[in-house]
Amino acid sequence: MNRWFATPYYQVLYAHRDEVEADAFVRRILEYVDLPLPAYGLEAGCGEGRYARALAKAGLIVDAIDNAVQYPNLPEGVRFFFEDLRYWQPDRTYHLIGSFFASLGTAVQCWEDFLRLVQRLASWLQPGGWLVIDYLNIYRPNSKVEETLQRAGYTFHIRRWQDAHFLYKQIEVEGKTYLESLFKLTQGDFYQALTRSGLNVQATWGDYTATPFLPEQSPRLILLAQKPLY
Repeated sequence: MNRWFATPYYQVLYAHRDEVEADAFVRRILEYVDLPLPAYGLEAGCGEGRYARALAKAGLIVDAIDNAVQYPNLPEGVRFFFEDLRYWQPDRTYHLIGSFFASLGTAVQCWEDFLRLVQRLASWLQPGGWLVIDYLNIYRPNSKVEETLQRAGYTFHIRRWQDAHFLYKQIEVEGKTYLESLFKLTQGDFYQALTRSGLNVQATWGDYTATPFLPEQSPRLILLAQKPLY
């Protein structure tokens, strides 16, 4: 699946997830959390680096890590690590770690993987630091099982299905077939993992405008959890 995230087709299909959206969401996060200056930030699973760019633009000292996209579009000063998040060890701790656009769910295959990864992220936070997780709300599945989309001259044929543990999306474009799979995680799963990692959930949003989470309506499940000072 990693090769799909590194293709130009991925960027075309999700082009509507743009800089404007990322910049606005980061501004809302920073309005809610209280960060010192200077503050260190990490985008965990950065892809092309949309949120790393937004965090840097907002004034944070930013690191970014990904093991699918080898050459993300990052500004000068942002350190990039082409590494697997499950095994990498940073050389500093952070005031803010963000896992955006459901990237966390593409790196895990079971509950134990998920818990270990959240615990790793929590261990990289400074006391008082924040972990922000942006995930798909699995309570509100996409009603379009199959669809065809035209994007920038490409035709994408998309088919969606799920089983007990994963959501799947098959994408066919220009004779090539790719597959996205996302581990199914509920609000309760996140609360349990964050609590067991020593973090306190301070807010749960349902979209990028910080609307409160509503299980049957919200398109996203966004959690802001803080590491205690002591």
